[in-house]
Amino acid sequence: MPETTLFEHAVIVTMDEKCSIIEDGSLVTSGNKILDVGSSEEVRRKHSADRIVDAKQKIILPGLVSLHFHSDNFSRGVGEHMGLGEWLDKIYYPMLKAMSPDDAYKAAMLAYAEAIKSGTTTVNDMYRHIPACAEAAEKIGIRAVLSSEAADLIEGQETIQDNERAVVAKNGAANGRIKIWFGAEWIPVCSPEFFEKTRELANKYKVGIHVHLNESYEEVELCKKKFGQRPVEHVDSLGLLGHDVVAAHCVWLSDKEIKLFAKSNTQIAHCPVSNAKLGNGVARIPEMRGAGLNIGLGPDDAPCNNTVDMFEVMKYASLLQKAIELDASIMSSSEVLQMATLNGARALQMGDEIGSIEPGKTADLILLDAATPRLTPIHFGRYSNILPHIVYAAHGDDVHTVMIDGKIVMENRKLLFANEGEIIKSATDAARELIGRIS
Repeated sequence: MPETTLFEHAVIVTMDEKCSIIEDGSLVTSGNKILDVGSSEEVRRKHSADRIVDAKQKIILPGLVSLHFHSDNFSRGVGEHMGLGEWLDKIYYPMLKAMSPDDAYKAAMLAYAEAIKSGTTTVNDMYRHIPACAEAAEKIGIRAVLSSEAADLIEGQETIQDNERAVVAKNGAANGRIKIWFGAEWIPVCSPEFFEKTRELANKYKVGIHVHLNESYEEVELCKKKFGQRPVEHVDSLGLLGHDVVAAHCVWLSDKEIKLFAKSNTQIAHCPVSNAKLGNGVARIPEMRGAGLNIGLGPDDAPCNNTVDMFEVMKYASLLQKAIELDASIMSSSEVLQMATLNGARALQMGDEIGSIEPGKTADLILLDAATPRLTPIHFGRYSNILPHIVYAAHGDDVHTVMIDGKIVMENRKLLFANEGEIIKSATDAARELIGRIS
């Protein structure tokens, strides 16, 4: 029989259709599935368990889905004064070119450790040496959708053939916890033929596509000059868009491009912290939501954000729009939390598996320690402040316990399947050596 775990006496934020919140709640997992969720009295009466976890003064919610993520952290804080284009050309692309599979593994271990410790259970990671990243994800226990930062117009970048080999070798690894998609870096370094081939191979292998689009004003102007079209128009003409595509950033969208996304049911990864830090602007989220687009959230990477903490991303996603629109009512905490959970799951074609706490779904859960001054007091009923606490007050280091695919991978802030000290040391040594090689 599968092992069962009972979490009891927690505040449970289900993120189901009604966004139900259970004040004194319990849930039971069996194997990698959620077996039951409800009031503590009711669940305890119906179930016994192999392991009982006292979750009093904890908030249980679905694991966060990081919809646009790069394992890059070796250059965290390097090139702080640079804009996107200069940073890519002088720091990022030379570093990727020089990176070995072992470097990529160490960077991924550091990135996934940081993600898990700040409440992310699923990453949509676009990076280099994807088989090495898959090995890191398998070891540390995170759920990962991996794709290559592939391109054909820049020397030293991974190829679409590299990405294809990773699909063949690693798609479905770790009992399906690891999926491999096709990645296309962005229009300045990818030919039209590259985008067409990406769509062809994604269809062949029945996997998705991860791409950067409309991140900067300069990108849009370059595309217009070169192809006579804006970026979304350009890739749409090449057949790239679709329900299985996650388009990252999408800051500089025209009304026509928003309509093209809606028509094709393309998924959007909003990265407000990165977009702000790099001076790229603020995406038109209210208009995109009004057009019916499914929008998730992502941190981008550590150099463009400095952390991968999705709690910080949620707060920025809400506050920036309120400030720009001069409207405190928009981008509510419930809407933003849905973007970070169920919307992200749907974008990755996993909405029936993860993103909410419901019987039959996969057990990807996080427990926040609510016994802290910044999460006090908690109110219920008419003055409930649970969701505002999560979006505006909580930090990644409030995450106490993380369960992914039915396994506890972090407990009392300690990683259970990897040594955090060793991860930090090996990544530091490798990063210093790599940065030294490209400087």
